[in-house]
Amino acid sequence: MTKSARRSSLFLLELIISILMFSVTSAWCVRLFVTARSLVSETQEQNRAQNLAAGYAEVFLVSGDFESFLIKNGGKKEETAQGFSYRFWYDSDWETCSAEKAVYCFEMVITEKDDFDKCSFYFSRTEGEDAVYLLDVEKYAGGAL
Repeated sequence: MTKSARRSSLFLLELIISILMFSVTSAWCVRLFVTARSLVSETQEQNRAQNLAAGYAEVFLVSGDFESFLIKNGGKKEETAQGFSYRFWYDSDWETCSAEKAVYCFEMVITEKDDFDKCSFYFSRTEGEDAVYLLDVEKYAGGAL
């Protein structure tokens, strides 16, 4: 083999190794970007759920008639073993919608025990049972202190 043929085959081998390294690195970067995008969407989902639950919790804490507020805003009332449950459904754009078109379910369970009212907020996806966000709020509803 001549010297120039050896050089060209060495150059070709280096070129193949470089292409292989770049393709492995680019595949790793694509995977990294996909993972980052899914984390961003999960974080946005949790932030929206937290903001809605915190807003309703503030209304629960200061309102004298939280149940009529929920019904007026479209909550569907159901009686459960724990107390009364109210449900709201949201679509993928976080707009209220019917249960058939919903992506998220926001449920509030109001219970009364002794002199305290408790409201539990559950935010979940409609296709899964896993909660996106949970919040329990309790207030004193009894007589004078």
